[in-house]
Amino acid sequence: MTANDAAARAGRLAIWAALAACLSTSMGGSSFVAMRFLVTETDPVTIAFLRNAGAALVLTPLAFAMVRRWPGPRELVVIGIMGAAFFGGLQFLFANALTFTTSGRAALTYMTTPFMTLALAALFRAEPTTRFKVAGVVLATAGVVVALWQSSSTAPPNAWIGDLLVLFGALISAVFNVWSSRWLRLHEPLVVAVTGVLPGTLLLFIVAQALGAPTVSPELSSTGWLAVGFLGLFGAAISYMLWLWALRHTTPTLVAVSLPMNPLMALLWGAVLLGEPVTRPMVIGFALVIVGIALSNWRPRRSPARN
Repeated sequence: MTANDAAARAGRLAIWAALAACLSTSMGGSSFVAMRFLVTETDPVTIAFLRNAGAALVLTPLAFAMVRRWPGPRELVVIGIMGAAFFGGLQFLFANALTFTTSGRAALTYMTTPFMTLALAALFRAEPTTRFKVAGVVLATAGVVVALWQSSSTAPPNAWIGDLLVLFGALISAVFNVWSSRWLRLHEPLVVAVTGVLPGTLLLFIVAQALGAPTVSPELSSTGWLAVGFLGLFGAAISYMLWLWALRHTTPTLVAVSLPMNPLMALLWGAVLLGEPVTRPMVIGFALVIVGIALSNWRPRRSPARN
């Protein structure tokens, strides 16, 4: 394979990775709405456990049937610990956050993940920092502030608690985005997903037992069980795999930049299914986020001589 062929193949993979990340975050935004509905029927930790348990039931048999090379014991421990924080702790934070705030606000707050990813990637020299990226981060952060600050009149009481929980979850996601890129160069996405989902599910089960929350047989309506099925299959199993596959084939920041699809879907389905308000400041803030992230990833075209 020539250098031009390799470059063309890498370019095609990057495009597919961007599409996979967009599809993953679209499912993630829809998941905010499903979790927002379920918190009216059961405990938040139960929702997080059922979501991860569904992913584990789908992905684990596939992994044992398809994977031929697994990480060594030390790698399994490291990936498992980080996976427990991302696949377990993150879902627990989100489910609890949605008892205080709306799905639209939660998804918009989660938009801080690309900015945190960019900062961590620069800190650990995983990606170069440019003035376009810095300007984009400032603009997009301003968009999140506008969307949340100006929409406070329509926010539930104590929505700031949910916002803080989602912000902490965004930090966990950013750390995972930068950290996992190393392991995804060594192992298949399915390996990293299962190695993280299983300890994450176990962690949530232990937390649920400690809090006295139901796990295997919660009392849910038929609509609630449909929401659980959506979370397990689309919001977790498929979404996780698409996200990890994208991280394997492009940079963490370029994957995280797809997150505007998350609040877009959350606002859309939150308005359609839950009757949540969509205010003008939220739309303006979302537009600023889109422009800011596009600016942060802007690459000026170089002249042929410089190339």
